[in-house]
Amino acid sequence: MALNPALQKLISNATNKYSRSSGNRIKPKEGVSRYRILAPTPAQAAWVRPDLQFWADCGVHWIKADENGKPLAVVGCESTVNQAPCPICTAIDQAIASAIDEESKKLYESWKTKLTVLVNVLDRSKGSTNPDDVQILELTPTTWGKVMSVIQQYGEEGEDILDLANGMDLAITRTGKGLNTEYSVNVAPGKSNPVKPEQIKGTHDLYAHIQKEFFRGDEPKALAAIAQISGVSMPRLTSAGGARTPTRALTSQAASVADSDVQEEAALEALEEETVVQEEAPAPAPAKTVAAKQTVKAPATAPVEEEMDDILADLENI
Repeated sequence: MALNPALQKLISNATNKYSRSSGNRIKPKEGVSRYRILAPTPAQAAWVRPDLQFWADCGVHWIKADENGKPLAVVGCESTVNQAPCPICTAIDQAIASAIDEESKKLYESWKTKLTVLVNVLDRSKGSTNPDDVQILELTPTTWGKVMSVIQQYGEEGEDILDLANGMDLAITRTGKGLNTEYSVNVAPGKSNPVKPEQIKGTHDLYAHIQKEFFRGDEPKALAAIAQISGVSMPRLTSAGGARTPTRALTSQAASVADSDVQEEAALEALEEETVVQEEAPAPAPAKTVAAKQTVKAPATAPVEEEMDDILADLENI
């Protein structure tokens, strides 16, 4: 029996909606990557706010039982993303305050919000297989700051590098490994092709992407893991009332985690990174009470996407 026509239309609309909202994130590769930054207006993309901000700040908590393990829970930070009280941040603060030794404290601090910036781009890098497809580029805050600096410098000279017809591609160069990783941002040489109207209208809803990827209702699981590992009672989880309102957390002075704090995420987010950066001094043996609490078995989860070099590069540029 065929689908009810009304239901078929609903499913078709939902398919288009959710497929557009879940674009895969990409990151600059080693060497030179060439991107065209897409900056739609509210008239061109309904998800863009009236203040014209075309990027989105993303904050995520990675909860692990040990620094080299897989995450027990990956949840978005309400404070960073939605400008609302974050029960995970409160729980982490309580865990840090109750730490019985430096090793425990270091682990708990690694749960703090990890910050990145998302922006729609066309990947025009050499060898790109889909240069005409709109993709979501994920950058560290410091790298995004360099992008904004280039845009501002050209703007002060009367040139809009974000212009659809006459704008310019940007070249992001990634060099080095680990603590020696560096990112530079410049206007790409040569001709920059214009952006097509359908491309600017087809940008991904960055806020919907963040909500779908990192606000899946795993907050109770994250709180339970924090409680079991740290041994402290956790606050009750209450749902935030009303619609979620994104905030410019990364561009404000009140950012929850400064770029220097990202260093603590290196060991946590480096499961797929071939280079392992050693601490200056070996960590002390874990206390028995902590070891006993860290017997939580991590559920099968998707591999952590963040690379160590991206994080350490942000630290190096401070």
